[in-house]
Amino acid sequence: MKVSLTAPTRIDLAGGTLDVYPLYLFADGGLTVNAAIDVCAHVEVEERDDARIVIRSEDLGEEEEIPSLAAMEMGGKLDLIKKALRYYRPRRGLNITTRSETPPGSGLGTSSALLMALSCALNEINGLGLSRERIIDLGANIEAQVIGIPTGKQDYFPPLFGGVLAIWFDVDGFRLEDLSAGNDLIERLNARLILSFTNLSHFSGATNWAMLKRYVEKEGDTVARIHRIKEVALAMRESLARMDLDAFACLLAEEWENRKGLAEGVTTPQINGMIAAAARAGARASKLCGAGGGGCMITYAEPEHVPAVQEALAGAGATVMPFRIVRQGIRMTVR
Repeated sequence: MKVSLTAPTRIDLAGGTLDVYPLYLFADGGLTVNAAIDVCAHVEVEERDDARIVIRSEDLGEEEEIPSLAAMEMGGKLDLIKKALRYYRPRRGLNITTRSETPPGSGLGTSSALLMALSCALNEINGLGLSRERIIDLGANIEAQVIGIPTGKQDYFPPLFGGVLAIWFDVDGFRLEDLSAGNDLIERLNARLILSFTNLSHFSGATNWAMLKRYVEKEGDTVARIHRIKEVALAMRESLARMDLDAFACLLAEEWENRKGLAEGVTTPQINGMIAAAARAGARASKLCGAGGGGCMITYAEPEHVPAVQEALAGAGATVMPFRIVRQGIRMTVR
């Protein structure tokens, strides 16, 4: 059997960090708003006639050949794949090839999209019949094992479900709401949102851990900011549900203002310069994707200002990336 999968990554719009366990429990429930985009992760898994496992990451330039699952050792840049293999335990050897369309440290949830694609492939090959919800829970645990830091869950939903999503986290698990079902929200957002890469990589896990630690220790105004981020996420969900993009733009800007003070390094002078340049060209809001510190940035501008804002971002050192929000989640071909 040979399974090929393409999974969208995501832009996060509001509520990031509220998806991190156990922070959303401390905050009496969390809500994140995000959207699947056509900057994709690709995974191909092919069964072999022997027990060998060959892993190739084309974008990382890494390759490893392992005699068998029992002989597999942890360590290195391919550990996320190895941890997934250790859990799913395929019955035969595999050739695994991964490729991402995102730049390194993009903040677009690339590792989560790759993990969801690989998990779906192994679920198919092993005939396990796991639900998407179960695959998400397993993925969050596997990724936490690899990075050694509590992880958020919002990144796993867009690859599997697509669309513009509101995701609720609480004591009894999570609940998913597709805000783009039966309307033209995606088309309207695609006409107004700009994605750019700051050319500064980041590591979201460390930033999320710093935010969680500051919240637990009640350092500064972290608790108040987290609660305000939740309020903004709730308001943004409402604005998108009623197709009020004026309110959405204001809330996107407010989200970023609250997020900047959560931990040291969320923003930098270079990023501030890019956001200021975009605003001078007509942008109404900008925020970094992911936990901050670098990576990709989403910017909102009315359609007539989009070309000027794109030019201003490029002039300030960002790389504007073509993208579209997409309705469909993961695509799988089995041969």
